[in-house]
This record gives sequence, structure tokens and C-alpha cells, in this order.
Amino acid sequence: MLVYQGEYIILDIFTNYLFFLKLAFFVTALLILLSNIDDAFVDLYYIIYQIRRKIFIYRKYRPFQAEDILTKKEQFFAIMVPAWQEAAVIQSMLKNTFSSYNYHNYHIFAGCYPNDPETITKIKELLPQYPNLHITLLPSPGPTSKADCLNHICENIFDFERKARVEFAGFVLHDAEDIIHPLELKLYNHLIPRKDMVQIPVIPLERPWYDLTGGHYQDEFAENHIKEMVVRESLTGHVPSAGVGTALSRQAIVLISKNHTAAPFDTKNLTEDYDLALRLKKHNLKLIFARFNAGSGDIIATREFFPDSIGAVVRQKSRWLMGIAFQGWRNQKWHGSPAMKYALFRDRKAILTAQLSIAAYFILLNILFVWFVEWLYPDGYHYPPLVRRGDILEYLLWANLFFLISRALHRIYFTYQIYGSLPALLSFPRQLWGNILNFMATHRAIYLYSGHLFFATALIWDKTDHMFPDLKQLTPYRKKLGELLLHNNILTIDILRRALSAQKINGHRLGQILIEKGHITDRQLSDILKLQKIQYEHQS
Repeated sequence: MLVYQGEYIILDIFTNYLFFLKLAFFVTALLILLSNIDDAFVDLYYIIYQIRRKIFIYRKYRPFQAEDILTKKEQFFAIMVPAWQEAAVIQSMLKNTFSSYNYHNYHIFAGCYPNDPETITKIKELLPQYPNLHITLLPSPGPTSKADCLNHICENIFDFERKARVEFAGFVLHDAEDIIHPLELKLYNHLIPRKDMVQIPVIPLERPWYDLTGGHYQDEFAENHIKEMVVRESLTGHVPSAGVGTALSRQAIVLISKNHTAAPFDTKNLTEDYDLALRLKKHNLKLIFARFNAGSGDIIATREFFPDSIGAVVRQKSRWLMGIAFQGWRNQKWHGSPAMKYALFRDRKAILTAQLSIAAYFILLNILFVWFVEWLYPDGYHYPPLVRRGDILEYLLWANLFFLISRALHRIYFTYQIYGSLPALLSFPRQLWGNILNFMATHRAIYLYSGHLFFATALIWDKTDHMFPDLKQLTPYRKKLGELLLHNNILTIDILRRALSAQKINGHRLGQILIEKGHITDRQLSDILKLQKIQYEHQS
């Protein structure tokens, strides 16, 4: 009798469990559908936007070309690089930057802390070689926050301006592991001061095919920095700053620093770059996302390695979530137009969607378990199916399946645009793993931010350890022969374009074609190749 009672209790528990599982199944499927509809709207908007530009805009207005950015008179730019415990990468980054820029009028200001002598030493070793490199030594031991470091760099730049009697037209944000594009400053020079903030794409460097943890950044950034940023700019006139590859006009810096009397970057926000762009938008300044193709698919962008360990990914993404979703919600509320509120919603819904993905995984595992038990005991008791034909839940699942396929195809397409076929095909399994990483990051963000709210626990600069590419990985981002010839005023852009067209036809080396046409001499080619070799040595 007791045995039967025990079986009945187990059956009752299991029956109740299946009931709540079906309820959770319905709620999860419904919320996922709503999120999918939101994503589908952005996909559709992007498609219509691109068609409209090709049919109406480009026929009426000529997109600016490479010669437009190469021939404009150079303004002065200040590059700001916060560096806390970056001794492993800072010297390689600076050498590569100085040898790569196709630009003359710029200065780099690196912010260091007094309790980080290794980083200071690495930078000081380069000072005799590069007169336009400067160290900003913060007064307090580190780490404080990235915003605090940038604020002190700004103070140092203003002091430098007064002493050197120079005025910077733009201020560029970079990190100590960034690989800059040679034409980056040329592009900023073309757009500033007509635009007050220019954000160029950020492209993660490619990871091995089996590295799902580091590789999932490739897919996320490919989609965000090809589609999402374009849609957001079109809808709202607002572009989030990525914190790297961001250029600010002098007007923007003066305005947010209240004419140099206040700190331009908010030290109370872990994502000071995101907060900065929102504040600029409140002042109705002009923010744009500039995705410019310099030729042969060479996008002017900032490239860098992103973390490839689970712990580092979770720490980085939880910091982003705390700054964007929690601190952004608390400090910026829901200001702006309906379109701006919609953009803020998309930023903050990541808190919920990360949970929904794992809930869907959990429900799927439960369904597979029930199927396995029924297969294992074919003569045992069979419970009614969780999904019946004709139920609302069935239609929810079919709709979500459609959107899942659509979402996977979109991500494959955008990943292919930057990385090619194999990474594009791997984007789907990486997305499944990325959902788990995002879930872990969300829970860490909730835990840390809850501690901050209820127990006044400080939110610190939880910096990611950086790495810099080796010589082989840097090869695609070095200055090409044509860029060096233009940079040294040996060629005009028209001559170079004709020579490149001839090269496509006959396949000869560019230098050989230019000599045969009489555009350069053997001595000029030899000198440029020597300069190119010196730059390669600097980068290594």
C-alpha cells in the first residue's frame, strides 16, 4: 500500500511539474516571439534603408570617395589612450600606430598611473623616437576608472594646447590594444567639425574556427556595426560610442566639459563612452556612424583582439551591461523621442533576452528527457504532449522557428561580409554558445549591481587583460605601397587609381607599372620600399 502511495505522490509531483513546465513553455515562447518581432523590424528597416539609398540617395548625391579624404588640409588631432597595467601591449600598439597613420598633424597622449611603473617605462622608452607622444601621469594610484583616466588626459591636452599654441580640432578615443587604420585620421579630418562625433566600425580580429568563446564577438560586432548602428542613426540621429574608434569635435569636448571647467567623462558610469554619446545627443549635436570602404573591401575600422576565456568574457560583458542597462537606465531614464526610447529599450532588453535563451534551453532539455523516458519505457504511462496540434503554443513555436531561421541567416550574411564563408557558417553554433555567455554575464551584472544598490559596494574598473597581434596578424593593416606614395606626395590619387586599374588587367606589380608609365623613378620606389621595411621592423 505504501509503495502505491509513493508512486501516486511521484506521479502527482511529476504531473504538477509538467503543468508548470507547459506554463513556462508558453510564457517563454510568447516573450521570445515579441523579441523576435522587434529584431525583425530592425532587419526590415535596414533592408528598406539600403534599397532607398541605392535607388534615390546615391543617384542624387555622389558618395564621397577616397580622394575626398586624402586631399583635404590636415587639422590637428589628439589621440587619447588610457593605460592601466598595459606594459605587455602598449609599446607594440604605439609603434604600430605611429608607423601606420597616413597623417602628420596628430599627438598621442597616454594616461598612466604612478603605481604602474612598467607601463610608464615602456612608454618613456619611445619618447625620444616620437616627439608627438606624451605621458599623462595621474595624481592618484590606479585603477580609478577609465573615465577618470580620460579626464586627466583631457586636462593634459588643454595644458599642451596653451604651451604649444596649437588647437586640436578633434579628440580620438583608443585603447592600448587597438590596431588603427592608416586612413582613420583622414576620415575624421574630412567629417569634423561638420560632425561632432564620428564612430567608425570596431572589427574583432579573427579567432581560430574552434574558438567559440573568442569567436562569438566576430558575429555580434559584424551584425551590430553593419546593421544595428546604421538603423539607430537613421531612426534617432544617435550613435553609441564604442569607446574606441570614436572621434569628438572640439565643440563636443568644450560643451560637455563646460568650457574646460568640468570633467567631460562621467566617472560614475562604467561605460563612460555610451553615457557620453547620450549626453551629446541631449545637446542636439551631430553624431554619425561612418562605415567607409577605402577600396577593395578595406573598411576604415578599429581592429583588436577580444577575450577568449570564459571568465574574461563574462567580466567584460557584465561591465557593459551594468553601464548600459542598469546605470544608463538609472541616470538617463527614458529621455528623448519615441524612436530614442525604442533604441534605449533595445539596449536594455538584453537583461531579459539572456534569461529567455537559457529558459528555452532548459525547456528543450526537459522535453528531450520526457521523450527519452517514453522511449525507454514504451509500455509505461504516457502523459499528454506539451504541445497539441492546433494549440496557440504550436503557432508560437512555428513563428519562433521562422524567426530563428531568419535570425541565423542574417547573422551568417553579416559575418560573411567581413570574415568570409567558414566564420559565417560557424556563426550559428557560436550564437548558441554566446547565449550562455550572455546569461552568465547578465547574472554577474545583476549580482554586482544589486550589491552596489543595497550595500553601497563600489563598482570598479574591472579591466580586461589585453593582447596585441604578432607581425603576421598585422600584415593586412600595414600601409600599402600606394598609400605611402600618396602620403609622401609622390603620386596623385588619379594616377594611383589608373595604375591600380592597369594592375587588375595585367597583374604586374604596382611599382613596375608606375615606373613604366614614368610616374616615379627607380630611386623613389627604392626609397619608399626602404621606408616600408623600416615600418615593418617597428611593428615587430
